[in-house]
Amino acid sequence: MFKRTTIDETLISTLARSYNILEYHDNLRKIVSYTYKGRNLMQYANKGIHWLINEILLEHYKGESTLKAKLVELFIKKDVTAAFEIKVNRSRVDFLTVNGESRSFEIKSELDNLHKLPKQISDYQRVFDYNYIVIDEKHYSKAVKLIPNHYGVMVLHGHLLTEDKPAELNGRLDPSTQLKLFTKKEFSQSFKTPGITEDEILINFDEKEINSIFKAMLKKRYAKRWNFLVDNKTKIHSIDYQYFFQHNIEPRIIYESSNQKIRL
Repeated sequence: MFKRTTIDETLISTLARSYNILEYHDNLRKIVSYTYKGRNLMQYANKGIHWLINEILLEHYKGESTLKAKLVELFIKKDVTAAFEIKVNRSRVDFLTVNGESRSFEIKSELDNLHKLPKQISDYQRVFDYNYIVIDEKHYSKAVKLIPNHYGVMVLHGHLLTEDKPAELNGRLDPSTQLKLFTKKEFSQSFKTPGITEDEILINFDEKEINSIFKAMLKKRYAKRWNFLVDNKTKIHSIDYQYFFQHNIEPRIIYESSNQKIRL
C-alpha cells in the first residue's frame, strides 16, 4: 500500500469523490496522478489502476464507502443476506442483514455529521429487530448521547472496526411501517392473496407474523444480488462492493476491458 507520506488528505477526498468505476482508464490514471503528483503511473493499465485506487482509498480515506467495505467483510462469510441503501420511511439505511433476525447499520463516517441521526433512529427502530450505528471514533461522545439504550454501537478506530456495544432486541416495531416497504407484487406473493390491502393485513395478521413475513420478503428480494457478491468477492475490489451488489456484472468486464468508458 502507499504510505501517508507524500499524500495530501484533501487530494484523497477529491480522488474518492471523482472515482467512477465505469470511467475511462486514462482518466482514472489522471485522477490518481493528480493525487500523486510527479509519479509515473503508466505501469498501472486497466485492472491495475482500479487496484491502485482501491488500495489508496482503503489506506487513507475514512468515508462511507470504506466503512461499507468493512461491514461486507464482517458479514460475507456468515449465513445472512445483506443489502445496501434501503429506503425506510424518509430515511435510507446504509446496510442491513437478514436471516432469522433483521439488523440495520447506519454509518456516520469521519466526513459525516450527526444532524439526521435522531430521525434515522426513529425510522429504523420501527422496522428492524436490531439496530446499530457505525461511527468513526470522532463521533463517539456525541453519538452515544443520541441513541436509545437498545441501539448497538460499532466504532472505527484507525483501520479497525469493532463492536463497542451489542444491540438489544428492539421492542418498538411498527407493522404498518414494515408493510410500506413491500412492493405491490411482494404484497400479493408474501400474503398469498392478490389485491390484499394493508388494513386487511393488520386485521388478520399479528405483529410477530408480519415481522416474520417482512424478513422473508427482504431475504427473497436481495438474495440473488448478495449471493453474486459472495460468489465473486475475490474478484472485486472492496471499494466497489456496492456497485457489484447493485449491478451483477462479471467483474472481469469492468476491470479488464480495453481503455474505453463502459456503457451499461
